[in-house]
Amino acid sequence: MGVKVEGFMSANELLMRIDTTAKRRVVKSLIQKGVELRDMAKKMAPRDHANLEDAIKMRPEGAERLRDDLGRFAKVEIEVYIDMDTPVPERPGKTVGDYAYEIHEHQTPMGSIQLGEKSLEKQDSNGGVQVGGGFMYRAVEAVDKEIDFALQEALNEVF
Repeated sequence: MGVKVEGFMSANELLMRIDTTAKRRVVKSLIQKGVELRDMAKKMAPRDHANLEDAIKMRPEGAERLRDDLGRFAKVEIEVYIDMDTPVPERPGKTVGDYAYEIHEHQTPMGSIQLGEKSLEKQDSNGGVQVGGGFMYRAVEAVDKEIDFALQEALNEVF
């Protein structure tokens, strides 16, 4: 005598589904925090030296790049960076890399180079966010506190 049950998932299938759902939620949360980090760095970046804000980017830009050739989730790394090769339209032949490091490391509040007129205007209308040097470091500090909480929250939604 035997019993046949249809319509139920095996424990293995259920665990695989939970695993996929958890990964999907964590990746989505990680990408969202990357976007927040990029946007905060742009808010903090000074404006006096051409298009520094436009050169702050994130890779990968979306979840579609986070799968391997078989469609499985691959190792997830989100990078927020300054594209040093971004051209400066006002100065043909020049790139953001010609000045980004100096500004990041030596402009106030990191160093002694003072904010220019455009950066001071941005500072006044920036909702209390400080504009100036160290913008990448400071953006990480502002968002980093929330990353672990967001990832744990994503996992809690699954379990």
